[in-house]
Amino acid sequence: MCGLIGTIGFKDDSKLNLKTLSHRGPDSMGKWNSLDNEFPVALGHTRLAILDLTAAGNQPLLTEDNRFVFVYNGEIYNFAELRQVLEQAGHIFSTHSDTEVIVHAYEEYGDAFPTVLDGMFGFAVWDARRQCLLLGRDRFGKKPLVYAELGSRILFASELQSLLSAPEVPREIDFEAM
Repeated sequence: MCGLIGTIGFKDDSKLNLKTLSHRGPDSMGKWNSLDNEFPVALGHTRLAILDLTAAGNQPLLTEDNRFVFVYNGEIYNFAELRQVLEQAGHIFSTHSDTEVIVHAYEEYGDAFPTVLDGMFGFAVWDARRQCLLLGRDRFGKKPLVYAELGSRILFASELQSLLSAPEVPREIDFEAM
């Protein structure tokens, strides 16, 4: 099942409460942060190993040049076919996970990469060069991605209780957003 959690705009990673997602991914937990830049970012992930059972499938996943950091929850049904297309375009893979296929799809297609994915997913990708965080989920919301905007800061996660573990997240319903 896996779970993801992250923040942008916080000066520490204390909001990455991975324990709130431990039931979604008992096989590994990982954190990454870049808190010293202008846009502090932190990403976390809990993993349920299904495809690539080795530690090579653990997340957050960083590209070899450290430009992209990626966390993802889901399953990409066309990842084998997409991997072949990306290999023909010159991408080199070091794992057998669908996560790495998604990362290379982002490198190849940019922000439009979800249009080539067939599956259920929620993701966050940090692009260090662009100083941009891209969040997304599958078209039907099979894999949820919830977020809270707190002024210029954002918290996001696979489950609402992860957001609610942060005391500054409002408990009232925003009817306009609904």
